[in-house]
Amino acid sequence: MARLIRLAAGAIVVGLSVGPALSQDWPTRPVTMVVPFAAGGPADTVGRILAPGLSEQLGQQVIVENVGGSGGMTGASRVAKAAPDGYQFVLGNVGTHAANQTFYKTPLYNAATDFAPVMLIAQTPLVLLARKDLPADNLREFIAYAKANQTSMQYGSGGVTRRSPFPRFRARWSKRSRSLRAIAHRACPLRQPRTSKG
Repeated sequence: MARLIRLAAGAIVVGLSVGPALSQDWPTRPVTMVVPFAAGGPADTVGRILAPGLSEQLGQQVIVENVGGSGGMTGASRVAKAAPDGYQFVLGNVGTHAANQTFYKTPLYNAATDFAPVMLIAQTPLVLLARKDLPADNLREFIAYAKANQTSMQYGSGGVTRRSPFPRFRARWSKRSRSLRAIAHRACPLRQPRTSKG
């Protein structure tokens, strides 16, 4: 189970004022785990793997609720503004509690002061994958191939505010060419009006 959980990244965080307010008999009713991303994605998968075990340990049902939007800020903001009674918590990640704090001029919450970390759930390595028949066997060959074929290259991404290295890759690449075309996952649209020429 622990190995499976490590397949995706996340941490459980609660509103900062919750800790001292919890009584010894908490919880006395179901609690809500807000997953701030679309259903079916990595964070949702982790949340749904965790929920039954948490329900058993807490003695109350843990309800998984997907509240996506704004790179995870919509769901995390809801928890930040919720009553400080411990009945809502967010399955956050580096995007919701680090990246969004710098990508947006006015984030919907302050990750440092509005939340308290409860536990680290998982860690995720990032990988660069290509089609099996792509004539590149390592990163050096991939870069050479991409330079030579930049007008026909495409990449898939979970969105510009996710942990993905590809927005940074594209930013560096765009200094040389703006032809690299991004294909966003339907649940996480790119937050850029235009990503390629043509």
